[in-house]
Amino acid sequence: MKTKFIILCFLSVLFWAIPSHSFNFGNILKEVEKSTRPPEKTQPSKEKTKPTQSPVQSSEQNSGQDGGLIGLGDSLGLFDKKTSKFLKQSVNTLKSLQPIAYEEEKAIGGRLAVEVFNRYGGAYNDPELLNYINLVGQSVADVSSRSDINYHFAILNTEFPNAFATPGGYVFVSIGLIRMIENEAELAGVLAHEVAHIARKHALKTLQRSRSLQGVSSLTLTVMDKDPGLFDKLIDEVSNVLFTKGLDKNLEFEADKYGREFAYRTGYYPGALKRFIQKLGASKKNQGSIFSSTHPTSRERYNLLQKSSSRYKKASLYPTLGKRFKVAIKR
Repeated sequence: MKTKFIILCFLSVLFWAIPSHSFNFGNILKEVEKSTRPPEKTQPSKEKTKPTQSPVQSSEQNSGQDGGLIGLGDSLGLFDKKTSKFLKQSVNTLKSLQPIAYEEEKAIGGRLAVEVFNRYGGAYNDPELLNYINLVGQSVADVSSRSDINYHFAILNTEFPNAFATPGGYVFVSIGLIRMIENEAELAGVLAHEVAHIARKHALKTLQRSRSLQGVSSLTLTVMDKDPGLFDKLIDEVSNVLFTKGLDKNLEFEADKYGREFAYRTGYYPGALKRFIQKLGASKKNQGSIFSSTHPTSRERYNLLQKSSSRYKKASLYPTLGKRFKVAIKR
């Protein structure tokens, strides 16, 4: 009982000590506009600094041919033309898998954030509720494996139970989904699941395997500015994944696992997400929604979380905070 009291006190202090990151529809559009604006063209300075080169660039410019083991193999006649061509294509594929930097991630995610609002009813107008969602969301984001970026949370004005995360730190939850939630621990689990998608860069990993990036050694704002068609293709591909096809099932399972962990680290009951997934599966509201069509079945998700539940010792001591949740959403 003493342990439970200490956990509850700690969670309360942590929760109310977090500064508010609430924002309205206008603010997120301003944020998105900044993140998607193409880089300004500046006049070159008189003193030109020599740009640094990657090992790949240096190798190519030094010889004018393919360097490394492939070039050596060609020179010594170790590879026939067919093998050499295959290896070069493999190297080009690997080049296309260069990590996408945060500025580019924000540009992609910001554009998708606008699309989320356009598709799903815009912003739900309740500043107090939005502030509460942000407080809970920031709590789990601050203990995530990627707490060094800014997260933005918004409520969608649709009764269908939906939740989305776009690259760059944008998280959306529908008012319909919020109304299905029974306590703050469940809310934390849902938001933490979406934070996990961003922290684990699930959409970006999917994008990096796309055909649109084949042959692109690095994706920068400059590259996208020079080729607007490439940026549009990328947005179309990610939109198709997020809103139609859904992410790979294993990525959803990973988001469940990490989402539960982030909520637990914050001090919430770790079984809350599992309970909510079970409830979501039994709900008629969820049938035919985008949430159900883009996620694995609730039974699969529940069973996987159940298998690893034993690692959370004394889980029952952690609070669900049902009363505080009901006051916050005016239920």
